[in-house]
Amino acid sequence: KMWLVTVAGDEFSWILPTLGLWFSSLLMRDEQDRTWLMSGRPYTYWLTGFFNPQGMLTAMKQEVCRKHQKDAQKWALDDIVYHTEVTNYEKVEAVKSGPAEGCYVHGLFLEGGAWSKDQAMLVESEPKTLFVPLPVLMVSANVKSEELKNRRDSYGAQGPYDCPCYKY
Repeated sequence: KMWLVTVAGDEFSWILPTLGLWFSSLLMRDEQDRTWLMSGRPYTYWLTGFFNPQGMLTAMKQEVCRKHQKDAQKWALDDIVYHTEVTNYEKVEAVKSGPAEGCYVHGLFLEGGAWSKDQAMLVESEPKTLFVPLPVLMVSANVKSEELKNRRDSYGAQGPYDCPCYKY
């Protein structure tokens, strides 16, 4: 565990098994940041390319909250939760514009399961396949009470499966 933090106690930004993987990831991260700087906001974000992905998602949540300040029901940041949908975009290149609200993210993988495009649900993974890429996700925010109502209406009393997302 001692090599996971710097002398100052900060967490290392990139933990990969080899220097080659670390360097190729650094180049991809630089490309995302440089493209964003030169060409403006991307249509989809490589979520795993951020040092602090939670910060990026919180910023998106704040943006959605500000957008709804003019509504009759003023949204407060403490009253909203994430809303995530799996899109039909298998490849990042297929995304031609950003969503009206929220953002598209890519670069996530499922471990021990797979996403069925036909059934629009999680299914068993193919034999001997541990990691499967997830399609592009649309992440937005919604008022907590409205999100709970939508989940009950769409998925019944138990609601959908809340799939955890791990940083490493």
